[in-house]
Amino acid sequence: MLNFRRWVVFTFLVHLMVIAVDKGGGLLLYLLTRNEVDQHGRASLLASLPFILMSAANLGLATSLVYLLRRNRFGVQKVFETTMTVALVWGTLVGALAAVLVLGLLPLVRPDWAFDPWLVIPMCGAVPLLLVASYGNSIQLATERIKDYGAVHLVSSLAYLPAFFAIFVVLGANVAEGDVPMAVSWGRLVTAAFVAMVVLTMLRNIVKVRLGFDRLFFRAGCSYGWRANLNSTITYLNHRLDLLIVGALYVAPATTGSNSTDLVLEQVAFYSMAVTWAELVWHFPEAMRDLFFSKVAGSTHEQAKLLTPVFSRIGLFVSLVGGLLVMQLVDPVMGTITSLVQSGSNPWYEHWSDPVGQSLLVLLPGTVAFTVSKLLQADLAARDKLQQCVNAQLMVLAVMLAADAALVPDYGAVGAAAASTVAYVVATIYTLWVYSRETGTSSWKCLFVHGDDFHYLGDVVRTVWRKIRRGKL
Repeated sequence: MLNFRRWVVFTFLVHLMVIAVDKGGGLLLYLLTRNEVDQHGRASLLASLPFILMSAANLGLATSLVYLLRRNRFGVQKVFETTMTVALVWGTLVGALAAVLVLGLLPLVRPDWAFDPWLVIPMCGAVPLLLVASYGNSIQLATERIKDYGAVHLVSSLAYLPAFFAIFVVLGANVAEGDVPMAVSWGRLVTAAFVAMVVLTMLRNIVKVRLGFDRLFFRAGCSYGWRANLNSTITYLNHRLDLLIVGALYVAPATTGSNSTDLVLEQVAFYSMAVTWAELVWHFPEAMRDLFFSKVAGSTHEQAKLLTPVFSRIGLFVSLVGGLLVMQLVDPVMGTITSLVQSGSNPWYEHWSDPVGQSLLVLLPGTVAFTVSKLLQADLAARDKLQQCVNAQLMVLAVMLAADAALVPDYGAVGAAAASTVAYVVATIYTLWVYSRETGTSSWKCLFVHGDDFHYLGDVVRTVWRKIRRGKL
């Protein structure tokens, strides 16, 4: 059986390392483009594309295979063969269709939406490789190979930065000429290929690496997973679509000597930076979500009913504390780092601080509140209540799009932040109501920490600290 508390500690430690690597990469991107804000905006838009496509192409199999394997409905070999075949065939088709859409159709809609094929093709080509890694790693989660599951996430983060740097240097390391977005694009393709090979190597201990197709599993997986896929796709769009919306809807003021496209991309960069800092508060629920889903899927209704409210209120408390820290740290951290690499004027305080700070202040209340929604939806999904999760995410999307349409043209990044906060709060209220109705649990039990929760949280923190001091997981 899954030793949940032990794996909570392990997963959290791995996620801390992933955060350090990912945020280090984000910091590097900022430092490279600190004086070329529009290039940061271009790179931010590109970085989201392959994951949006991968989420849309997933078919829900990453979630459903965990659910079906945990309930012993199919053998792991059949699941592996089928998902790998789907990843390569379906993923390649989705990537090709996306390339045709971006390169062929978008310029017909707006001429300024013409993109360099060498930027788009590697992003679309990464889709089947990302699916291979996603399905393979989900098999490791379902079969309780938690260390290998965490290691894949860490390897994915560690591999990207060297790939990006190598390509950036080969291209000439010229930020003003657009080498950063190009390195982001090709770095993602190289990293996706490497991680896919790592996952397949790990899985050789439990399966034979070969392709196949089991209709019964595929039918059952899609039957359960189509809602999971719809939910995960909408979830990812809810977290990243705002970047595209800012780029499409913001109306740059008529400023002498300024290119309107560059001003739009600057707003994308400011909002991307605010999102990066705001989403730090999600790393506790994000670290626990997949493990939590697997745990609930293998538990009885009563067992899950005892566990979920505890994690919901602890997650909210941790996110609230984290949000307060983020607001206090963003300027000192970014300003100091910038001054260390550039003498004289400080671009952070001259160009970034005010718009990022304003966006962050507006966005944080929504991200803190949505912590509860994330954890409760993991519980509902594991109880086969995916429709309620889809409803909540559709609510986020609908409210966010309506608010974006009203606010982004005039307010740019700050308007997008306000739209997201309103949408997150509305969806969290709905999710609380649904969870309370489905389980008979009071909503208040999911929101306010109890004295015993601090003992549980303290045990986790002490265990994490001991393992860090010993230098081992």
